[in-house]
Amino acid sequence: MSARLEKGFTILELVIAMAILGVLTAGIFSLYNSQHRVTHIEADVVDVQQNLRMSLDSVSRDVRMAGFALTNAANPIGASGNGSGLGGSDTFTINIAGALGVATRLDADQSATVTSGTPLTFTVLAGEVSLFEAGDAIRIIHTGDKSQPADTVFVVNSVDPAGPTITATPSTTAGAVEFKRGFLVVKTGEAAPDTFPNTVVYCLGPDAGCASAVACPAGNCLMRVVNGSADAGSIVASNIQDMQVSYVLDDGTTSAAPANLFQVRDVVVTVSGQTEATAGLSGAAKTREMTVSAKIRNR
Repeated sequence: MSARLEKGFTILELVIAMAILGVLTAGIFSLYNSQHRVTHIEADVVDVQQNLRMSLDSVSRDVRMAGFALTNAANPIGASGNGSGLGGSDTFTINIAGALGVATRLDADQSATVTSGTPLTFTVLAGEVSLFEAGDAIRIIHTGDKSQPADTVFVVNSVDPAGPTITATPSTTAGAVEFKRGFLVVKTGEAAPDTFPNTVVYCLGPDAGCASAVACPAGNCLMRVVNGSADAGSIVASNIQDMQVSYVLDDGTTSAAPANLFQVRDVVVTVSGQTEATAGLSGAAKTREMTVSAKIRNR
């Protein structure tokens, strides 16, 4: 009877194979962990950059509309605070007829007696009438001489898109008034009495002077505070670490604190943000910065 040949692995061979497998597994895990970390860090950086873009988009829109439909020669830039904000950041204030961005025009001439408590019906352009609703505070602006033909706030009673018309009640008596086609109808608040002109303050918060009661989701927030009232809707973007503002004047010079704000023609805003969620993964927070220059169109 012949002996059967037995084949297998020795313990040494098994140990060597396990060691090699362990090294390969460790390498694969290390590579996976590294890529996982990089993915999270890059996603955090993208979030910061997106926050910066949202900040500058909001600032640009408001700066370009600063001074819109203002009366009594009001200044488009109401105030500037160089280094007066959170952590040495800047603040600035924009004056505008309606910070909510809702406006239309009269589409017919109308002679009327404006009496407190007596509603008037105005024919307006069809495209924007649906943006108004009952309870809104509105003002009618003569765009030519930047005045109010009836120096009073009206409260919207009803809106008729089919007209298209807006029926509104004046808060005070102004007597006989000629309303002309092309006059602006501007929403100046969601209720009367309104603040006129509206003010828009950009600042970093929460801070004692900037939306102190509003909770920011991450880091500091860029706040857009309308008429001094701040809530969660005032947050433009989170994780904003700094905002610096400079002003280009009519003579071409640039100033961080202009003596005469009426000479400001462009506003240059730089915002910076830092990664917060992945600062530990990357060893230190990554900082990104963006700048925009916006021209004031309504001076």
